[in-house]
Amino acid sequence: MVTVENAEEYVELMFDFCMHIGIQKQMEAFKEGFNQVFPMEKMSSFSHKEVQMVLCGNQSPSWNADDIINYTEPKLGYTRDSPGFQRFVRVLCGMSSDERKAFLQFTTGCSTLPPGGLANLHPRLTVVRKVDATDSSYPSVNTCVHYLKLPEYSSEDIMRERLLAATMEKGFHLN
Repeated sequence: MVTVENAEEYVELMFDFCMHIGIQKQMEAFKEGFNQVFPMEKMSSFSHKEVQMVLCGNQSPSWNADDIINYTEPKLGYTRDSPGFQRFVRVLCGMSSDERKAFLQFTTGCSTLPPGGLANLHPRLTVVRKVDATDSSYPSVNTCVHYLKLPEYSSEDIMRERLLAATMEKGFHLN
């Protein structure tokens, strides 16, 4: 029984079990499997930042206008030269690191980009014009296929406001 007298010991034992003893077999299996793919002794050739980049992607996603134009697919009402798509490019370029992470989470289901950035995002981000939408409409997504349905907003400010508001929503009601 846990009592006031042994509560601290209980917490220490539970922590040890949850973080060490209880997952020891799983950690050994992970290490063995990882070692088969990439031997651990070779890891010393890389910094911890390089290993993190390979395993987790870029934690501070960055892009520029050329990246967005070259590695996204405007379709169904948008072209690379259409005013709405050009506004989209400028809005994305003006985002902060946290806003970019939120945008990626909203559109792809992951807040990071793979190594190589947008060039290595597969499937590519597709941006289509949302039918029957107005300035008061919000963008919506099909996350699994990286498909953004974006209204033809009348200004960058409105697009930015609606896009950022949509990225803060949780759940599937904007898909």
